[in-house]
Amino acid sequence: MGKYKNLLVNVGIFGLSAVATKLMAFILMPLYTLYLSTEEYGIMDMATIMVTTLFPVLTLLISEGMLRFTLDDKSKAAFYITETMLVMLASCVLLAILLPVFDLPIFGGLGRYKIWFLLSYAALCFPSVMGTVARAMDQMKLIAYASILSALIMGVLAYALIAGMNLGLMGYFYSYIVGNGSAILVYLFAGKQYQFIDFTVWRNNASLRKQLWRYSLPLAPNSLCNQIQTTVSRFIITGVLGISASGLYAAASKIPNLLNVLQQIVQQAWQLSAFQEFKSSGLKHFYDVIWRVYHALMSIGSALVIALSPFIAKVLMQRQFYSVWPLISILVLAFYLGAINNFLGTIYQAYMRTKPLLIATIVGTVSCLAFTAMFVHSWGILAAALGVLVGSLTIFVIRVIDIRRLMRVDMRPFPTAITMGLLAAQSVVTLIQCDHYLSLSLICLLSIAGAQCYELKPLINLMFGRRKYTA
Repeated sequence: MGKYKNLLVNVGIFGLSAVATKLMAFILMPLYTLYLSTEEYGIMDMATIMVTTLFPVLTLLISEGMLRFTLDDKSKAAFYITETMLVMLASCVLLAILLPVFDLPIFGGLGRYKIWFLLSYAALCFPSVMGTVARAMDQMKLIAYASILSALIMGVLAYALIAGMNLGLMGYFYSYIVGNGSAILVYLFAGKQYQFIDFTVWRNNASLRKQLWRYSLPLAPNSLCNQIQTTVSRFIITGVLGISASGLYAAASKIPNLLNVLQQIVQQAWQLSAFQEFKSSGLKHFYDVIWRVYHALMSIGSALVIALSPFIAKVLMQRQFYSVWPLISILVLAFYLGAINNFLGTIYQAYMRTKPLLIATIVGTVSCLAFTAMFVHSWGILAAALGVLVGSLTIFVIRVIDIRRLMRVDMRPFPTAITMGLLAAQSVVTLIQCDHYLSLSLICLLSIAGAQCYELKPLINLMFGRRKYTA
């Protein structure tokens, strides 16, 4: 049971980190929608999307390779960490060179805030990489400390600068940069991560570079899938419908991100355990058990957010932003499929077979963007939400079929299909707001919860020692 205990400990630590950072974003959302115009909100969202999109592009996710190889052999950690930090620094230099590009109209006015955008990139991405170093070097508690501190600072500054001093969008940039940047100090001084940087070891182990990059390079397109879909979709919306429409779509996208808090907590812990337990016996059984728990959390969480979406939207989406709340149901359904895709993607990474991820990513992204571009003129921002769903569904189908070459994980086809059907029905009735849609949505939620509780019954019996679990 040791591996399950370690997984639960990791879930707890990542949970503290996620609660501090992700939920702070939702606490601040009413502030942003109340004090910022739709144009300012659109620029703010464009800056956030571009930061998260450019990170895998400019760093090629070398930090993910560092994590995988350091967990395999900590004696070579200095090389992997030094290489990662140098790449991160080089990405900031490259972004600085590319700043004039953001003057183009497709970025919706972001060019007026170029320097602040560069600082935002550094303030978010350096702590992200240093958090991955902490995962690799068993500094797990440090992640929670850094996240809590940065979230508190960002929240206090945001309300003081935006609501108190009425600084608008500049207040957002100030709080974002100072808040996220404070985490760097935690990792540097509390975690003493500077001691992992060794240029002598880095120069003398250049032979390790090839295998590190061979593993990491295919991960960038995989990570970029959702980001490219989101970013280019926003460009399409901005170009066809204007930056205000992009701001409305961005507001609708925020509430499904509630689920990202849950998904990222479990995903990060699951990824760490998958890498650590890869060489142990009973690997398939471990994966089968985790799938049941993971799928139950993602499906029930998705159904719950869809059922509560009209009520959550009334709190978080002020003024004209509230009008787009029905899109939430489609975006949540897309999230659910994306969460399953991430689970399967971790198996590829555990086997160090990252190239197959690229095929599904490309096909799914092309499907998303083609659908959005084709229907945005007639369907408006609904086309972008449906495009994300089409892309996620495409990736899901490809990965479910292809993963069998590595491992036949028991994904419980019949119960999973029932859950997917119920979730799709709940999404549709909420989107069209048919008669008694709230009651129908509740019925779907209770049905999904009942099905998943039945699926988890063997694990509950195992926890209470009633009988031996067999997947």
